[in-house]
Amino acid sequence: MRKSLLSAGLLSLVLLASCSDSSKKPAEEKSSSMPIEFMTYNYDLVGHADSIGAAADSLANWHFKGNGVMPAKIGSHDITLLRDSLMSLAAVTFSKDNKPSPRLEPGISLTDKNPATTPMPNGRVASLSIDLITSTLIVWENYCFEMEAFMAHGIATTDYVNYSIADNKILSLADIMKPGYEAPLLSMIREELTNKEVRLIEEDGEFPLPEMFRIRATGIEFVYPTMSIAAYSEGNIRVRLSVMDLQDILTEKGKQLILGTQGEQ
Repeated sequence: MRKSLLSAGLLSLVLLASCSDSSKKPAEEKSSSMPIEFMTYNYDLVGHADSIGAAADSLANWHFKGNGVMPAKIGSHDITLLRDSLMSLAAVTFSKDNKPSPRLEPGISLTDKNPATTPMPNGRVASLSIDLITSTLIVWENYCFEMEAFMAHGIATTDYVNYSIADNKILSLADIMKPGYEAPLLSMIREELTNKEVRLIEEDGEFPLPEMFRIRATGIEFVYPTMSIAAYSEGNIRVRLSVMDLQDILTEKGKQLILGTQGEQ
């Protein structure tokens, strides 16, 4: 595993983030630098499904390949919960000496076989990357593709983690939106899908708010996984709304987080 320091441009060594000391009065609060340290990892391994007999041994092989960027230090924050959440999402574990390996399903074990020369009809590729980093936010994107023998097609998923640096918290919509945001937000999403002529699964056109969202530099992208509300052929359904679109339901803190200005908390 390789350790590195990244910044908003992923080029310099320190990310400058606005931090506040709750023990001081608001007028005395000042910005300070918050060093952020990341660790990169990758693995390329062969697994074996123990339940499959020797006669079909080649069908039991699994190819596990992964890479990613994991937080190692964010100021003085305790980032255990953040790391655990990202590790679960990326299906990766680390040994005591920080050696990465894939998180395995019961009945599958790792081998010392060479992935370059081993036939593997099953596989999982997972990639955890930083999608956005500002003085207030870090957004991680996790892409996973899994394929099993005899499947007509593989399954690809993309998930996001939106993390507030100052609050040391993985954000939910309720953290950045005003109470009662659900109905107007769903109305805006429905209007966008109608304009795009997305073919919905439910004949009455009803669907819930998405569980997944991705904060962007100018707004929020709401993501529905494949086949959750629309036909498979539609793929992931993505609806982008700007801060201007969402201004009536975003809190001031939500606007500041998205636009990269911490402001008063």
